[in-house]
This record gives sequence, structure tokens and C-alpha cells, in this order.
Amino acid sequence: MATLMEATAQADYDAALAADLIANTQLSTWEMLWRTAQRVPDNDAFITGDVHISYRDLASRSLRSAAALAEMGVGHGSRVAFLFHPNPDWAVLHYGLARLGAIGVPINTSYMAAELEHLFTLAQPDLLITVDRFRDVDMAERLSPVAAQFGCIAETVVLPLDDDGWVAPSAERDRVYGPDGGVELEPASEVGGDDPAYIIFTSGSTAAPKPALIAHRGMVGAATGLQHALGLVPEDRFVASNPVFHTGGIVWNLTMPHLVGMTSCLVGVYETGKVLREMERSKITVMGAFDTKLTMMRNAPEYHTVDRSSVRKCNVGATGSFLRSVLPDWNWETVAQVYGSTESGGLGSITPRCETDPKVRYDANGRPMPGMEFVIKDPETGQRCAPEEPGEICFRGWGTFIEYVGMSEATAEAFDDEGFFHSGDYGFMDEAGNLYFRGRYKLMIKTGGENVSEREVEIFCEDNLEAVKFAIVVGVPDPLWGEAVVAFVELHDGAEETSDDLVEACRDQIANFKIPKRFFVVEEEDWPLLDSGRPDRHELRARAAALMGAEGETRLRFGDGAGGSQPG
Repeated sequence: MATLMEATAQADYDAALAADLIANTQLSTWEMLWRTAQRVPDNDAFITGDVHISYRDLASRSLRSAAALAEMGVGHGSRVAFLFHPNPDWAVLHYGLARLGAIGVPINTSYMAAELEHLFTLAQPDLLITVDRFRDVDMAERLSPVAAQFGCIAETVVLPLDDDGWVAPSAERDRVYGPDGGVELEPASEVGGDDPAYIIFTSGSTAAPKPALIAHRGMVGAATGLQHALGLVPEDRFVASNPVFHTGGIVWNLTMPHLVGMTSCLVGVYETGKVLREMERSKITVMGAFDTKLTMMRNAPEYHTVDRSSVRKCNVGATGSFLRSVLPDWNWETVAQVYGSTESGGLGSITPRCETDPKVRYDANGRPMPGMEFVIKDPETGQRCAPEEPGEICFRGWGTFIEYVGMSEATAEAFDDEGFFHSGDYGFMDEAGNLYFRGRYKLMIKTGGENVSEREVEIFCEDNLEAVKFAIVVGVPDPLWGEAVVAFVELHDGAEETSDDLVEACRDQIANFKIPKRFFVVEEEDWPLLDSGRPDRHELRARAAALMGAEGETRLRFGDGAGGSQPG
């Protein structure tokens, strides 16, 4: 039960956040940057390597790029596809497009021909801009033949990179960014928070990626929530390494720090050692991570050698048990759990800074922000669920995406008559309004006539099995049960439990139909990962099907790309 003082603090926090959200969600990301540049012009907007770029300089470069892009015919509503890595040139393009009211279509750097065709077919971009190479891959050679098939793409501009990963001086660079000292567009813009800013393709972890049309308000609102939850100030420094083709990269790398006037320390493509070294070099105060990245950090040599003590604030996505296990390694004063998705503009709920209950702070996925309404509904009846009763997480409000571009039927199916977006996520809300995400409904296993949430069993394994450090649960076809519950687990150092040991440890702690039929042990370096850094469930499901047919020991390890196994 919250005390009167705690209730007052929560009310004051909510009122201040609500007021800022009402004001900030009216802004475009460009207007947001321009206001910050007037307020703190000499603050560093970026540090990348030894290069410092002030807010004054970033705004000037963005207006010069906007003028150059306008000369190319880019205007309000134009769709500009681009392939970039996280560097300041990308940020300038981002704000130049925002000033014009153009819609960015970021391309996943790992996409191949079929995936590119899917993106171009649905997004229908007018212009394609790409760096000439990425990780020694000729991106022009990969993209140009596919783009040539689409008449909507009037032109492809290939930007050469220098050895430091910046766009090198060239005629192509001048066309996109304008020549040094060139004309700048006027800063005044008619673009507002309701205007579309991006077509972001969903991760595609459970289905083909869908193109979500995101408004400026969603990203600026998400940044506002982060500002309040973490207590961000202009003196803060954020270590930025998120990919540019997800909302996380746009919100965390750019919008969050640039709303506040703090510094985004861009380290380029994510490399664990590089990120850790940047924490010491730039005296980073703010970080964001989820369980996979935190595990990668913990296993890196630099984890034990660099000074990370300056990092005081962290937003995180992880189970409560995992989060508690890493807390002793860090000097965090503020930790905020989050729930978000592409369709929520990157963030829908976040732990309030004034939250004092450690169970809520670590186990819940935050509290919905003012103006973002969350309800839990029964996916079969559509009726609202009572507190603590699990169902489908549904939401509406300023962060909600506009539509799936080119997919009118999918858009209509995603919203109900009350205007709530049905996320396909499984979870519940408590009496106090805190949200608990517990997996994807598409990640439900139908076993023996019962529904089992993969995420629920994962959290159980991590919270209740002493040997288990990390778990991923999948369902595989089974002639008796329809589907069998199977768990891949990473064990704590020194643990030697077999599959039978772990099955037995589950007895009388969880319903029998939820207990995995088999546990497969995975070494930390052997998890198959998506580009986002999260485990690839499609690959694990395929491996589970193959391993369940294997003979021999029930404690199996795997590590090769084909999913082979050997006795443990």
C-alpha cells in the first residue's frame, strides 16, 4: 500500500509528465531539435570518436541538407528510403527529411534481395539513398538491381564513405547534404506532431515484417517519457549504438538526447568492447540495454577493466530475476523497465522515477504514460480483463502508429471498435495500473489442449531454477501432445544439471503441462541471434524439432550453424 507521500509524489510526477507530453507531442522531430539548438546551442549534440558536433552545427547542417534535398524534388510526403549505419551523417539526413515533412524508410542493413523487394513493394519509396559499403559489403551492388525493378524509385544516390565511416566529399554528398557553406532552408516548418515521419518495418520475429507508419508525436513522446523516468538533464551523456532501422535507434540515439539537450555518443555499429570502452572514455551517464546485450557485456574482457562507474541511469528490458543478477555490477541510481514496440512508436510504458517498490520497479514493464491508454482484453471475446487476469495487451493514444502502409486489411484487423490496437502480446495489469508483459500470443504453445505462454515458462525457469541463467522456450510438433514444450537454457557457471534434473526441479512449482519435456543447454556464445541481438526463435524452434528426434543423452549442447548436437 502506497503511503500518502508516495501517492503525492506519483501524482506530481504524472502531472508534470502529462503537461510535457501534451506540449511535446505537437512537435515534429525537427522542431524539437531546433528548439533545443536555440536553448543550448553550444552543447555537444554528438561525440563520435574525437569529433564534437554542437547543436548549432547540427541544426545548420540539417537545414543545408533540407535545401539540397528540396532541390532534388523531396518535399512533404515524399518517401525516401535509405541505408545507413549510426553516424552523424545519418542524423543530418534524419533532421533534413523531418524539416521537409518527408517520410524516411530505413533499410535493414542485412536485407537481401527478397526482403528488399518486400520493402520496396509495400513502402513505394520515391528516392533511394545508400552508403556505398557496409562491413565490406558493396551495398550499391546489393540494392541497385532490386531498386531498378521499381518504377516508383526515381533515382538511387550512392554515397561514398571515407575510412572513418563518414560520407566522403563528393558530388553525391553535395547533392544530399549541400556544399559546405551552401544555402540553408529557413528553420520554420509547417510539419507537426501528427505528420508521418517514418515507415518502420517490424522485426518479423513471428511473421513477415509489416510497414508501420509512425508519426513524429510517437517518437517525441517516447523521448519525453524517458526524460522524466530517468531524470535526464543536458549534462547527461548517452552511449548510442542502436541500429537506425528500428524505432529504438531513432528514439534512443537521436530523439531522447536531442529533446533534453544532452550528448549522444555515437559508436557506430554495436560492438560490445567498443561500447564498454566508450563508457570510460566519454564518462557516459546513461545507457539502455536488454538481457542479451547485458550478458554480452558481462562476458567481454573490457567488462572487468574499464571504469563504468559514471553510468548512473539505465532503461532496460529484461526479466526481474535477470535484472537483479546484474545490479551488483553497476552503479545505477535509476533503473526503468519499459514496454514498447514499433506500433507504439518505440515506447508505451516505463517505470516512473518515483516508483519505490522494488518488485514493481524490477518485475513490471512500467506504467503506461499519460495519453497512452492500455487495457487487457480476452482475445476470444474482446472483453476487458480484470486486474491480474492475463490476456492480450491492447493500447491507443499518441504513440500508436497510423497504419500498415499498403496493407489496409491488416490495419483494419489490428484495431477494434474502440480504437485499441491489438498487440498480440500476452500479459496483465495489476490493481495499481502497472503493466506486465509475458510474451507473444503467437508464442503460445498448444499442448494437450492447454495454452502455455513461452515467456511465462521462461520467467519461471529464470526465477525458480537455481542452475538456469537464461531461458528461451519454444513449442515443437508432437504426435501425442500436439506440441511439446521445450526449453533452451544457459546455465550459471559451474552448473551441471541435466535435462532430467531440471524437469524434476520444476515439479510441484508449476502446472505439469507447462513443464518443458526437454531442456537443451546452450553456451553463451552459441545462441542464434537476430539483428536486434535477441535470440532467433525460428532457428531455435527448428533446432528443437531436430534435437527432439536425436537419440542418446537428454543433456545436449549445440553450437554449429546447422543446429547439430553432441552429448554433454
